[in-house]
Amino acid sequence: MPTILDFVHSVFTRVYPKDSFIFKEGEESDGNMYFLFQGHLMVSKNRPEAGDKSIKEVFPGEFFGEIALISGRARAMSVQVLSPSAKLGVLNKGVFEKLEKTSPQFLLLLLKNTFEKLNRAELKLEALYTEIHKKEEESKTTESPVTEKEVEADTETTQDQATEEAAVNKES
Repeated sequence: MPTILDFVHSVFTRVYPKDSFIFKEGEESDGNMYFLFQGHLMVSKNRPEAGDKSIKEVFPGEFFGEIALISGRARAMSVQVLSPSAKLGVLNKGVFEKLEKTSPQFLLLLLKNTFEKLNRAELKLEALYTEIHKKEEESKTTESPVTEKEVEADTETTQDQATEEAAVNKES
């Protein structure tokens, strides 16, 4: 069975040095998707409260950027080179359109791989939801229940403090 890489013989390659960005979150789509031939990349997402957060790593044989290529939307995440360099295949919109007309197998493989990515993301979200829900439940059970006597004691203390404050205010 062919893989996506079997269809990328018509892409041009580009080498990126360590720490360079293939693209940054928020940039307009350049109409390209990428295939990693050599190297190691990090995909990150900017979080206002925490800065850039690593989402995943990309290894040779994987591709990315297909959603921006197809939709034309701005880049949803940043991709940066972690290894000393990275060799990428760049599939531009023109080559993509040619492949979509001449090779339904390419589109089917792309679709399958994209669904696999979405499925992995969904599983991660489910795990995060479960973890958050579990922590919320744990915090509810560790809180000690307040007894009626504690409520009454707090009320009496608050009333006494209010009476004292009123007396001080009256004097001044």
